[in-house]
Amino acid sequence: MKMVELREADVQRTCTEFLELDGWRAIRTDPVSDHKLAKGFGELGMADHLYLRYGLPITGRNFCGHPPEIQSAAQVLWIEFKAPGKSAEPHQLDWHEAECARGALVLVIDDINFFIAWYKRSGLARRV
Repeated sequence: MKMVELREADVQRTCTEFLELDGWRAIRTDPVSDHKLAKGFGELGMADHLYLRYGLPITGRNFCGHPPEIQSAAQVLWIEFKAPGKSAEPHQLDWHEAECARGALVLVIDDINFFIAWYKRSGLARRV
C-alpha cells in the first residue's frame, strides 16, 4: 500500500477548517508578486494566513469616538504553513521574528496533529 504524502495545501486546509470551527476568520495572504498588476497584498516573508476572532464588546471605554457598545476586542494569529518536514525560509523567519517582536503570535505549522494538540492546550480554544 502506497503512503499518501501530505502537501502544504493539505495542512493549510485542515488547520484552517479546524480554526473556523472554533470561530476564527481566515484571511489568506498573497504577498505582492507583481507590482505592475497590483496583485496580492502583504510583505515579503509574511505568513500564509491571518486569523482573526472577535471578542466581547469592551464596556466603559470610548475609542475613536465610538460608543462602548460597538467596540470589540480581537484575537490575532498568524500561521505559516509547510508540508510535513519542511521549514520556513530565512526571509520568512525574519518577518516572523519582527512580527513577534511587535507582540504577535506567529506559528510555523507542518504537522496537523501537533497543531491541534497545541491549540487545545494553548488557552485559545473555545468550542473544540
